[in-house]
Amino acid sequence: MKAMKFGMQLEVLLLGAFVFHVDAVQSKESFTEDLTHWKEQPVAFLARGYPNNSTEMFFSGNVVIDEHNTSGFGKGHAPWVAMYTSFYPSHQVLPSGKQVRDQQQAQSIAYSLDHGATWTTYDDGNPIILDPPSPYQDQYLDFRDPNIFWYEPIEKWVAISVSQNFISSSYIHPQSLKQWNLESEFGPFNAVGGNWECPNLFTLHVDGDDSKVEWVAIVGVNPGGPPGTYSWRWPSDGSIVFEDFEGNRSFADRGWVATGDLIGTSPVAGTLPGQNPVTGFLGNQLVNTFLNVDSTTGILTSPSFDISYNYINLLVGGGDNINQTAIRLKIDGNIVHATTGSNSEHLPGKTGIAVIEIIDLATGDWGHINVGEISFANSRATNDNANWLDWGPDFYAAQSYNGIPQYQRTIISWMNNWQYGAAIPTSPWRSAMAIPPSEDFSQHDSTTQQVFIDRTKSGDVSFDSTLASVYYAPLSPALNNTVTLHIFVDWSSVEVFGGQGQTTITTQIFPPKMPRMRSFSTGETTDNVQLRKSKVRPTWTSELKCMIEIVLCSPYAPKLDLGFSQSSFFPED
Repeated sequence: MKAMKFGMQLEVLLLGAFVFHVDAVQSKESFTEDLTHWKEQPVAFLARGYPNNSTEMFFSGNVVIDEHNTSGFGKGHAPWVAMYTSFYPSHQVLPSGKQVRDQQQAQSIAYSLDHGATWTTYDDGNPIILDPPSPYQDQYLDFRDPNIFWYEPIEKWVAISVSQNFISSSYIHPQSLKQWNLESEFGPFNAVGGNWECPNLFTLHVDGDDSKVEWVAIVGVNPGGPPGTYSWRWPSDGSIVFEDFEGNRSFADRGWVATGDLIGTSPVAGTLPGQNPVTGFLGNQLVNTFLNVDSTTGILTSPSFDISYNYINLLVGGGDNINQTAIRLKIDGNIVHATTGSNSEHLPGKTGIAVIEIIDLATGDWGHINVGEISFANSRATNDNANWLDWGPDFYAAQSYNGIPQYQRTIISWMNNWQYGAAIPTSPWRSAMAIPPSEDFSQHDSTTQQVFIDRTKSGDVSFDSTLASVYYAPLSPALNNTVTLHIFVDWSSVEVFGGQGQTTITTQIFPPKMPRMRSFSTGETTDNVQLRKSKVRPTWTSELKCMIEIVLCSPYAPKLDLGFSQSSFFPED
């Protein structure tokens, strides 16, 4: 889903929402004037060839207004241009003359001259981005979700797309929206538990200061949970990846010189037979000398390079033996720095200060070394975990709005995920539910400084094994040692905003009837609790849902629970 500003009306093109992904045929539009009331429109895109043999389907993307008609599609006024992912079920030669493979995903465009009422695909040139950039062309099965925007300071269109665990960023001069030149790429980084999807890239002013502007990227992870969407600050120091060990190439093909048992070998895909699970590496492959268990020995030496960055950031695991299982930096043949693993298969970040040697001269216990991505940067790497936008399971495929003030960002997301999105008993689950009590707890634990939602007893959890879970998010007290929770309760969802929005948890629930509420504390006496209930008018009906604000003042108990159950806390009015 993506929105853009057009006069007083906003349009969201529902590419990738429920209708399309369930039946793989149609994509629809909805219109709004207030971001609250939406009016569904007729089908915008129908699978090519439907209802017979579908030869092209339409995945997620976004829409821009080409005010200067850089695309050439306009006829007297600015066209709307949609960039989206084309999915091709089978190998074929397209009208543009381009060939696509079975199940290929590629990026295409279409345009509208009537404010989105009808659309024309650019068959003369589609797909305008056929393959992922080198060396990731083999990831064409998962190359999707383009996001484009106009960046005024450089007067260029910017587009980003994702392929498995990296983002490629491209930009062009404003003469056309039809031709794109690769500018940069980023990743894999941080949360790589599933394929990256639905990327966004935008700027924000830090603390409202026009002189401090940071680029922020957000991306969905499928599966990646339970949280599914996270963000990070886009790298601005020009860091580059020296070696990521991805692709079907041997070390020799990469320019690395091998000795001993490592001659003729290649990077491997994670854990080897008989090895403890290898974790913490990025992407799909790494150096792992556990080839013949711990009897393998040899040295890998990288191609030579000039030192033009302040840091070499890398991932290292395996044996902790600086003389026998290590990665070393050598300048003019002299060892100037070395680092090892920590007798663990986990690969945390390491930083150092012109060939790189990976040595394995050990044959005993932990006689191997694991090495992941090696990059050059002007800043030290960190081991920070993912910056989840929402710590619950039901906040996915987030998309932000362009054309609003740069001091804020409005984001819309799908309150669901692909773990159980197609299995939810939305009809007739309310009438078919059994009578047993249901409970859903929102809690803050002052000992661990976490807020969490427990939905193990939140109604119908039978349709997915992961539904009955507990979801945690960090939440430290404010400077005055208070904790504030804003909790929004609807028929089938609970959303918790901790502090002033520093942390959020979004979950769906499936109770037999509208939840009632009660609060209690455990462990010790809780003092100075302020609780305010507000009624929030819903979008389409006269019924009221509720919002609860809780402020916990010091001293307070180790836990304060807000339970949603059939016990009465206030009248269900």
